[in-house]
Amino acid sequence: MPPRRGHTKSRNGCDRCKERRVKCDEGDPCANCAKRGLQCSFERRPATSMRPPSESPAISPPTEDAFSSFHHAVADTSAFLREWGAQDPELMHHYCIYTAKTLSERGKIRDVWHIEVPKIAYSFEFLMHGILSLSALHLAYTRPERHSHYLSSSNFHMALGLQTFRIILQTPTKENCSALFCFSSLIMVWTCGAPTDLGDSRPLESVFRLFSLCRGIMTLQPFMPHVENGPLAPLFLRDYADDPADPANPLQFGLFPGVGDQIENIRQLVSSERLSEHERVVYQQAIDRLERSFLRLQVCEKPAQCGMIFLWPITVCDEFVRLLMEKNPLALILLAHYCTQLYLFRDYWFIENRAGRLLWGISATLPSRFAQWLEWPRQFCDSGQFPV
Repeated sequence: MPPRRGHTKSRNGCDRCKERRVKCDEGDPCANCAKRGLQCSFERRPATSMRPPSESPAISPPTEDAFSSFHHAVADTSAFLREWGAQDPELMHHYCIYTAKTLSERGKIRDVWHIEVPKIAYSFEFLMHGILSLSALHLAYTRPERHSHYLSSSNFHMALGLQTFRIILQTPTKENCSALFCFSSLIMVWTCGAPTDLGDSRPLESVFRLFSLCRGIMTLQPFMPHVENGPLAPLFLRDYADDPADPANPLQFGLFPGVGDQIENIRQLVSSERLSEHERVVYQQAIDRLERSFLRLQVCEKPAQCGMIFLWPITVCDEFVRLLMEKNPLALILLAHYCTQLYLFRDYWFIENRAGRLLWGISATLPSRFAQWLEWPRQFCDSGQFPV
């Protein structure tokens, strides 16, 4: 009889593996926790097993920083007391019967969210957590008498999903890119629907988070041909084409009367301000992208799909997002004009009065000498009264 294989005991395993009495590879996070989407901690690890003081931690890329910050914000409102619970079938049922149908007004797109996305989630646990999180958020909206209960479940599932998503997003493949895209999309919808439930009620901070997350998913750009040619294909409409109009034949902005003049006035404002040449280029790119997003909304098939509200946040550069987060007045003026696009989608439950709240936040922050630049967005959004 061959000798029995020796067993190496994991003495420095993570706290969760010790509780579950399973072998831990002692990674940070360990493979067991990453696979299950669990919070991995080493509070009970002996001091001798910690990283030597001379060893520097790896520097996270910008994409990881955005999702890491978002994950910590969500996790702070969640308690990792379980993996799956008795309420989860209710959440999945609600998603399939109700929530999935709220994401589009077109049947083929609804079918993708209703049928194809759950199919993908069967093989990717983090995506299943994303589905249940959005369903719970929708229930918190539709059943205000149990708002706290469902919101807690929503935060819980989002936090669990984010743990694994952040790890897998660092190494996207042909096999996982569709699941990563679906979860990224759910994150953006979720962020719009829960702007005041992550520890702060400031509308500007939640939209800054949205812009950072939109930029973060650009990691998937090299894999988008695989996503677009798979079961998610109906999501990628001609509405998202790179050339919405012939530059030699400019459109009349029927949906947004007066926006053409506003865009041109903002260009002149940027030209007149004292800026570095780099900042001027950043602002001109942001203005061009904002104009193109208005054009796409103008020429798209009606009714416009809610995914089009993410066109501008996804296409601006990282430097502009930084200026936005620094609350630079010119960046806030562009953001105020973006509010008119949000207002166009106010019938979606996760948007509603977001434009008015955001305009209020901008108004409270923008220096008084720029106040006139809020007049057109306010008139368009019919937001004479701002929330207090």
